[in-house]
Amino acid sequence: MAYPIVDAPYGFKPVNELNGLPYAGATRQIPVPYNYGTAIFYGDLVEIAATGTIAISGMSVTTTTTARAGQIGVFMGCSYTNPATGQKLFSQYLPANVLANDITAYVVDDPSAVFKVVMVGQPYNTLSNTATAVGYANQTFVGTNVYAVTGTAGSTTTGNSKMAVSGSYPATSGTGNTRVATTALPFRVVAVVPDTGVTVTGSGTSSGTTVTLAAAVTGLQAGMQMIVPGTSGAYAGQYLTVTNVNGTTVTISSSLTISTATQLSFVGFPEVLVKWNQGYHSYQFATAVA
Repeated sequence: MAYPIVDAPYGFKPVNELNGLPYAGATRQIPVPYNYGTAIFYGDLVEIAATGTIAISGMSVTTTTTARAGQIGVFMGCSYTNPATGQKLFSQYLPANVLANDITAYVVDDPSAVFKVVMVGQPYNTLSNTATAVGYANQTFVGTNVYAVTGTAGSTTTGNSKMAVSGSYPATSGTGNTRVATTALPFRVVAVVPDTGVTVTGSGTSSGTTVTLAAAVTGLQAGMQMIVPGTSGAYAGQYLTVTNVNGTTVTISSSLTISTATQLSFVGFPEVLVKWNQGYHSYQFATAVA
């Protein structure tokens, strides 16, 4: 069976509980204000405003090191009386400025829910809240934290979110992800999704933490795992990670010596499973909405 190619972010999709029980579709119904000015899309992060109503999340990659009061969960659609027809409408997303008094958002507000989400790649030496290019994680990202990337509005065609997560940025060049092990962030990676994994290949040599490719490898990014069968230090189970890509020069996480041109494989996972970190969800954060 061929699995679909992940070519863009789609927001946060609930898949199960942290204890392994399947997600049964439970949501909480929370009002949205009349004439709310921002569209909210299926899979968007949302929060409780001071009025007790739903608003799109105010988190970004520059604010997520600090917990926000009211951060409640993920938007899963809505219902309201269509002001043009007077009929009840159930919608994948909420357009901006709907003139209805009965807008109801369906929100996954369980702080123990696990979500599938796309890892986007960050540009080097900066964090972008509007990054949308698909990036990669590998097994070494499990147990680390990720940023919420929230700055791109969803699609009015599909109704789906374009929110995503990312690690930190490569240090000097290229795009991709690096592990975030010490910074407090809203989400923890609990697994990678192997079904949509990507493999690219090339040939090269290595000395220390520098790999020299015979030619640039299309699709290679920081965050992928490098595997060299038969080479100690780069076995599949040793999780040697790419941390920077600059044309034919690749930086890896541990020293490795390959003296003659050798076939190299680079494996990355564009989707990860994440859960809320303790204290970031409103039900686990002692500060009330002001």
